Amino acid sequence: MPRLFLVAPQGAAPADILACAKAACAAADCASIVLHEGATADEVKALQDLGLAVLIADVEPRVVSHLKADGLHVTTSEFNLLDLRMSLPKDAMVGKDCGTSRHAAMEASEQGADYVGFRQKAQLPDDDEDNNEPLVAWWNELAEIPAVPLDPVTAEEAALLAPQSDFIRPSDEMWQNPDSATRILKGLNEKLK
Repeated sequence: MPRLFLVAPQGAAPADILACAKAACAAADCASIVLHEGATADEVKALQDLGLAVLIADVEPRVVSHLKADGLHVTTSEFNLLDLRMSLPKDAMVGKDCGTSRHAAMEASEQGADYVGFRQKAQLPDDDEDNNEPLVAWWNELAEIPAVPLDPVTAEEAALLAPQSDFIRPSDEMWQNPDSATRILKGLNEKLK
């Protein structure tokens, strides 16, 4: 059964993120959370105490080290993964959002990414790649490192992705309040069983 990959909304108050994450972790098997620039060490520690691996999006490696976060989630091409890997603590994770590009995923894997992310719903042809097979399914036949569908999904969509993916990103409605997080995550859990 896939584990859940949480992505906190940019600009949300740390207390709100923590409350919703706490409810989510109580309702389902959550593996990790992506935070954005501006996260604090206290926020990272509180989320780690819930059992979440905390990844910071698109920051310099020194910020990951300073916050004692678990790794870096890269969404831009301005970071070279090989250079990042050299600058991060040895046990830090590095993941790459590859959009719909198979080529970017292959490059990220070669450069030492711990996971690749695809924009699962955006099934637009990438260059001359017009194969409509879900990208996570294609990747899992090819590679050992996990693929994460990075578009938030409903419970019904999650059930369709579950056989092909190690991770699922829940609907962003989960961040409205803790009750929403509980309801959405429990619904997702039921569909994934």
